[in-house]
Amino acid sequence: MSDVFTAASSRLAATATWSVRITDLGTGEILWEHDAERVLKTASIGKVFLLAEVARRFEDKTLDPDEIVAAVPDDVVADSGILYLLQQQDFRIDDLCLLIGAVSDNMATNILLRRLGLDEVQRATMDLGFTASGLRDQVRLNRSRDDPLTLSTGNAAELCEFVARLHAGEIHGAAVSHRVRTWLGVNTDLSMVARAFGLDPLAHTGSDAGFELWNKTGTISDARIDIGCVATADGSRSVGYAVLANWAWGEDHRDRVLDTMGYLGAEIRRYLEAGAQAGSVTPVI
Repeated sequence: MSDVFTAASSRLAATATWSVRITDLGTGEILWEHDAERVLKTASIGKVFLLAEVARRFEDKTLDPDEIVAAVPDDVVADSGILYLLQQQDFRIDDLCLLIGAVSDNMATNILLRRLGLDEVQRATMDLGFTASGLRDQVRLNRSRDDPLTLSTGNAAELCEFVARLHAGEIHGAAVSHRVRTWLGVNTDLSMVARAFGLDPLAHTGSDAGFELWNKTGTISDARIDIGCVATADGSRSVGYAVLANWAWGEDHRDRVLDTMGYLGAEIRRYLEAGAQAGSVTPVI
């Protein structure tokens, strides 16, 4: 265990409740983790399981990417996304997926959940082997006592596994995995772990500054979450990560949490740039 690891562990414990796992995707080595099995609120992260199920249905021809779905009043929800601001109210299914990947569009999420069925998405998530992580509800700005407590939950162990399997083409096969990675590759939120790589939030679908990255983030008033994959431009080294932070309702630790997430991203970058190999050197994380 390096001094850097010790500093990171203390820093995490001081700011919020964390669940973290960082893995070398080439070797499978867990570079660093903290309470990876702890289940936390994950805000919009659960939308990745919706995208995976849509992509699976595209591939097996049970859902048409060109299908147009019209919004209904119950789909409309503000905050994350842009569809609720548009005049047009009918959309292609594949475009809805792209908007979820790009801006975590809440209204697009609700439209697709209505089209597929929340129960079906939850069943598909379980079939993939994820039990602690998944969508628990549609997106709501206000939750009653009868509603699930939060949109999605998960832990770093499962979410980092999802990242690893998506990277390897093992989420319903190579074609489905590639499609989901493409949607996540246009994510415009690089404010958390991904901030360390200096990429253009609006244009990073290819390699830049020596890195390629795809990720999904989640944001609510008492949580920040970032999961994703960053690789060297030549593809020789890649790291998967899941960094989850929750804190007490009514408190505001976002600045300290974001600083810590950026710090972890910088350590991932240092690991990749050093070209560390499992067993040959001490990891810098």
